[in-house]
Amino acid sequence: MVLRSNFKFFGEASTKPGGRKLPSRSPQRNISKGPTKASHRPVKSLAATLPKKPLSLALANSGTADDKTPNAPFLINSKNSTPKNVDQRNAKSAKHRRFLSLADRPLSHNTLSKPEPEKTNRRKFSLEARPEVPVVVKYAHYTQTGFIPGNTGKVNQDSFFEHVNFANYPDLYFFGVCDGHGFYGGEVSGYVKQRLPALLSQHPNIYSNPRKALHNEILKCNAELSQINIDVNFSGTTLVCVLIKGSTLYCANVGDSRALVARQINDNINNTSTGRHWMSIALSRDHKPDDKTEGIRILQNNGRVESYQDENGNPVGPARVWLKNQDLPGLAMSRSMGDAVASSVGVIAEPEILEFQLTTEDKFIIIGSDGVFEFLSNEEVVKIIVPYWKSKDIDGGCEALWRESNIRWKSVRDI
Repeated sequence: MVLRSNFKFFGEASTKPGGRKLPSRSPQRNISKGPTKASHRPVKSLAATLPKKPLSLALANSGTADDKTPNAPFLINSKNSTPKNVDQRNAKSAKHRRFLSLADRPLSHNTLSKPEPEKTNRRKFSLEARPEVPVVVKYAHYTQTGFIPGNTGKVNQDSFFEHVNFANYPDLYFFGVCDGHGFYGGEVSGYVKQRLPALLSQHPNIYSNPRKALHNEILKCNAELSQINIDVNFSGTTLVCVLIKGSTLYCANVGDSRALVARQINDNINNTSTGRHWMSIALSRDHKPDDKTEGIRILQNNGRVESYQDENGNPVGPARVWLKNQDLPGLAMSRSMGDAVASSVGVIAEPEILEFQLTTEDKFIIIGSDGVFEFLSNEEVVKIIVPYWKSKDIDGGCEALWRESNIRWKSVRDI
């Protein structure tokens, strides 16, 4: 999938400037005082002094020096509850008018007759952060049956899923690859493809705690495999999936499929990028039986780790998981979903989850099965994709990656 170079993420605070600040001293000090005594006329009741319009309109339509309307309402305050005589009000200068609020008083350096009020009910901008640019701008896939000499009936057991606006959140993306194996491997990977996104989208912590949601729902999906009408004794699937929330990426991995992110490196001279320097950042770790920590767990669960052997007893191919006293199941990974027999000797479905913070230098993400990564390193994969990323041909990049891995497979099998 391709990441946008200038994305902005959820949760970034707005930087719009605030409103005008009032001076520390009251502007009334610059206004000349009126007469020492003011004439008053009595009123019969307090109700006679109330404005005839609602209070909000009375504030907006308060009398000014230029107001010629005799019935213009005034705001009543504790100092003077009696409105001034209309003739007296019209005779006074602009400096003697009553100001209704601090924001309505003219500043000493301002020549405007009535500055814009400081406070307003109109909302200038939303208090909630919104995504200005999507993180993932394009994604593509390519899948093809693996090459095995003499096995023309081999079927493609890989599955994949691609979800944008995941769980109805506009900044959530969910992508994954499932690599099935065994006689019913295609059915197992297909079930995980359909079921896991459905489970994860309903988890109550999908947005607040994505790591917890991924962990719980992957294990739940694996438990369901033993309850459906699929024989998973010697069949299963790997899983590598990427959940992107704003600028944070969560990669959950079970097995030996793989995910990586390609980062463009700036030049040392002027700290800008010419597009010639790249690096691959691994988002997952392959779960292989010959890994030290993985192998210890299998041995502790009464299993053994060995490769196939030729007629002379020499190891052939990758390390595999076996029952202690039987030559089965021969699984070439230490974690998987399904695989009931292998799970009895320490093969687990526990996902390993990596949290990664994306930057604008991260340009694209690759997720693939071991059919790609068994003969291509992460660096080679990035090198193959970069020209297609530059030409914005992501579909062509996926096909080129399959084509090169297929050539590597055939060249190795022919030796």
